Formats: sequence, structure tokens, C-alpha cells
Amino acid sequence: MSNALANWVLGAVDDARRLLLDEGYRHVRSFYRMAIELDDAPPVEPDWPEGVEVRTFRPGDDDRATYEAMEEAFQDHWGHGRREFEDWRHRRLERPGFDPSLWHLAVADGRVVGASLCDIHGDENWVSTLGVVREWRGRGLGMALLRHSFVEFHCRGGRRVVLGVDAESLTGATRLYERAGMHVDRQYDRYEKELSSSRSR
Repeated sequence: MSNALANWVLGAVDDARRLLLDEGYRHVRSFYRMAIELDDAPPVEPDWPEGVEVRTFRPGDDDRATYEAMEEAFQDHWGHGRREFEDWRHRRLERPGFDPSLWHLAVADGRVVGASLCDIHGDENWVSTLGVVREWRGRGLGMALLRHSFVEFHCRGGRRVVLGVDAESLTGATRLYERAGMHVDRQYDRYEKELSSSRSR
């Protein structure tokens, strides 16, 4: 049985990458931070699929439904492991600065089928989580949620929005963000080195 040491480096730092390779690490995955600059013109308004209602998150009422929808949406994500509901609620809803008015839910037939969960960290506007359940993919819902978030940030005076994404996303998330006008701002590379169980003790 083995485990691995992991290190992250900025994709542009060649010396760090060479050092890890020389030490026996291998590149396993890359992630992007993508960004869009929102100028003075209003962002493109979202085009919602038929049957979808968008509304803000209601603490206490939407906790479990949002958690279940995001767990379902990210079951295809590399390295995803199901997190317990109470842990998710503590980390996402009970942290300082949580603003439910920045969480946007897409609801169809009373069920949460997608969400854009946004945050403001200092002067950075983040789409922290954007997910759509499998049966609603391919209908433009992800793009609509993203554009809705851009509009909301713009209305609050935000002129730059960022998010993180798996560079090899199985759902084509990177292509979606590019179509929305976002670009790669930074690249983070994950390197791992396998260790035998005897060495890791």
C-alpha cells in the first residue's frame, strides 16, 4: 500500500517544476484561475432554459437541497469525494462574511438543478462554485448562471470576476468559461511523488 506527497506550483515557475521532476515527482493535474474584466457596459443578460426559475439562497430552507445538488453536479470532478452535509454547512454557511444574496439557485419543478455560489474576498469577486446536475447539462443553464453572476457583481460595482477550474474538466467547463469571455489568468500544477508505506511512517 502506498501514498503520495503532493506539491502545487505556479505553471509559470519553471525552476520549481524542474526541481520537483528532479526529485521524482510527476505532474498529475493542472488547474486554471480564469478571469473576466467587466467594463462600464452591462454584461450580457442570461438566457434561461424553459422551466427554470432563478432565485437567491434561503438559509435554513435551501441548505440540504443546495448541498445535494452540488454533490451530484461534482461527482464527475477529478478527486471529488463526498463531504458530509454538516461539514459542508459549517464550511460554507457558518464562515465569517457569508452572504446568501450572492448564492444563485436554478430551480425546476421545485428542485435545485444548478447553482452559482459566489463570494467576495477583499477586492476579488469569486464564482466559488458553479454546478449543474447531469440531466440539465447541455441546455445553456451553466452559461445562464455564470452570466447572472456577472450581472450581479457588476450591479455591486465589481469589475473583475474570477473562478477556479480543472484544466481537464470532463464537463467542458473551461470551454464554457471561454465562451463567456473569460481567460486563463494563472495556472496551478499539481505534482505527486509516490511513497511506500514504510517510508511514510
